[in-house]
Amino acid sequence: MSEIKNINTSPNRFKIQANFWEIYGIPIAFTVLFLVFSFSNKNFFTFDNIMNILRATSIIAIVAIGTTILMISGNIDISMASTMAVSGVVTIGMIVHYNINPIIAIVCGIIAGGIAGFLNSLLVIYIKIPAFIATLATLSIFRGLCFIYTKGYSIYGDQITEAYKFIGRGYVFKIPMPVIIMIVLYVIFIIIFKYTKIGLYTYAIGSNERVSLLSGVNANKIKMLLFVLGGVMSAIGGIIMTARLGSVQGSLADGTEFGIITAAVLGGVSLSGGKGVIGRTLLGALLIGILNNYMVLMNISTFYQMVTSGIVLLFALGLDRLKSKQVL
Repeated sequence: MSEIKNINTSPNRFKIQANFWEIYGIPIAFTVLFLVFSFSNKNFFTFDNIMNILRATSIIAIVAIGTTILMISGNIDISMASTMAVSGVVTIGMIVHYNINPIIAIVCGIIAGGIAGFLNSLLVIYIKIPAFIATLATLSIFRGLCFIYTKGYSIYGDQITEAYKFIGRGYVFKIPMPVIIMIVLYVIFIIIFKYTKIGLYTYAIGSNERVSLLSGVNANKIKMLLFVLGGVMSAIGGIIMTARLGSVQGSLADGTEFGIITAAVLGGVSLSGGKGVIGRTLLGALLIGILNNYMVLMNISTFYQMVTSGIVLLFALGLDRLKSKQVL
């Protein structure tokens, strides 16, 4: 009888452990790493360095909002870095080449990002191309268009005002402007996806799209909205990056999709959809940020940093698979 009792309670024990690590795993890992780094390097836990971490993390964290909401719905967009480049090229191109007011140029850059997301949604929803394949194709297309326009050169000039650069370089009460934008966006999206029907429908679609359709949810409309919002988040990230650089080139943000997806997965977003919390994505991005910052402070080669980043992603993906099978 005791053996039977153990067999019956084992799944529950595994489930409790899985839930524990799903809820507390990343906060514990972040806290442990932060404490270890603080005690092992005197330059880590300083106000200036913390602000550097937040500023360096802000762009990836902002774009990861779009990745998170798409992954919760069971979709993915890996063209986000190319969309960042498109928006940056549109914005800076309008300012430098056509002397357009920076505010109007920024609006147009954000619209360009939204259009990129909309095109991705058409490929996924109506042409029925898997999201990974569709956005892999647009990743190349968008990047190529950026290189065609820039001809492989950087775009810069005196038309890029200090007010525009303030978006990426400025401070408000010693807090970097990109960090303030990041916080505001996270607050907005946390409220939207926790207290509105958009969030409810997104989780429903990710959990079981067929059931959500039977419940009256317009899944295609919601998915299209999510792709557009993902494009807008990429656009904002791209514009902040150009403001920080004071220029743009076709290779802008190339390779950042890796860190963006890693931040979302580390934050607990399930690859199969239906699970994830936007606020935890920020924690995932910050964990990557402190890890990269510490390796820089310790003068660790960028080659080793690339290896470490890959290991972190594999670890996060492995945890996701284990949690989905309730093996932890």
